[in-house]
Amino acid sequence: MSKRIGLLPYGGKHWIAGLIYTHNLIRALNALPDSERPDLELLLTPKNSSDDHCELTEREPGISYYAFAEAWPLWKQAAGAGLSLASLRCPDSLEAVVKRRGVEIVFPALTSLGRHFPVPWVGWIPDFQHRRLPGFFSARQRESRDRTFQSLIRDATHVVVSSQDAYADAGRSLPASRGKLSVLPFAVVAAPEWYNGDPAQVAKDFRLPEKYLIFPSQFWMHKNHRLVFDAIRMLRDEGLPDIHLVCTGYTRDTRDPAYFATLRGWLDDNRMHSHVHVLGLLSRAIQVQLMRRAAAVIQPSLFEGWSLLVEDARMLGKRIYLSDIAVHREQDPPDSVFFKADSVRMLADLIARDWADLSPGPDNVRESQARAAQLVRALHFARSFLTITARVAAQ
Repeated sequence: MSKRIGLLPYGGKHWIAGLIYTHNLIRALNALPDSERPDLELLLTPKNSSDDHCELTEREPGISYYAFAEAWPLWKQAAGAGLSLASLRCPDSLEAVVKRRGVEIVFPALTSLGRHFPVPWVGWIPDFQHRRLPGFFSARQRESRDRTFQSLIRDATHVVVSSQDAYADAGRSLPASRGKLSVLPFAVVAAPEWYNGDPAQVAKDFRLPEKYLIFPSQFWMHKNHRLVFDAIRMLRDEGLPDIHLVCTGYTRDTRDPAYFATLRGWLDDNRMHSHVHVLGLLSRAIQVQLMRRAAAVIQPSLFEGWSLLVEDARMLGKRIYLSDIAVHREQDPPDSVFFKADSVRMLADLIARDWADLSPGPDNVRESQARAAQLVRALHFARSFLTITARVAAQ
């Protein structure tokens, strides 16, 4: 087993799931017994804020900074060096930092670190959405993603995907990936303090109704917000005046900057602002409290690599209404209710059937049961990861 692993965090407000992925992996590894736990080193560029990566657990990883990787084009190396100087740090390469800190393996790389990187490195392909839903991407975006994934398969020591669904996509899109690919589904690992919060007070602070459904997700086209909005409007018009939906998440989709404005316009036209409460991007801790308070969760997405929202619902013991896509079936959380991803009527009928019996959370018994089950999943996630890194290091 590799004893010193360098982690490359990705994400931020534009892709909060990437940031949470790193946090979950660190928490899962820290849940292992001391004899199994590796040393961790967070490898950050000056562009990343260490504030987002600290205070994860009582056993935090070390933090090192690098300005550029040698596989980057020269203009990008120069930009990284300039940013490092502006941050009052001497420019340094990722390769030099890895060697100096004794890192034995690096994970996860979303772009190639090159064939001559000094230690084994593992790439991560989150999903193949551009192949399955090409209409949501420009030709240039599709070509760029293809090139990036091909270079990962070509250059990485190994590559992981998060689901069997993505593994099948990789086999179709990247034949060269055979023998170089593993499936590593992630598990969400809760911060202990989340269970000490007061969900009712947090909801009250946002002036939310007593009872609501929640859909916490970035406002991206494939997330399918409009279908849920239509279902809530249908329920209001058909005799459920107390139906409410809370939405959180970053409100900009770079593929279509006008997308959120279009949704807001629809809410205006249909007088839905008293039923759909859009709160924007919130801290992880606040979002979790709003989920704990919700009567149920909705995940209507048209495509996922491995849904963070589904894993959050599992962690908190929540009922979740799920679009009937392959990866959601693969995740198969407890107390899930599936609906066709293009059927407003089906989703509305399912909610109407359950609404009277749904209650604001948290349900302490369900949360306790889910928490115990989640620890088992977290340990499995950590050990699966270490099995992959040990195999890669042996190569």
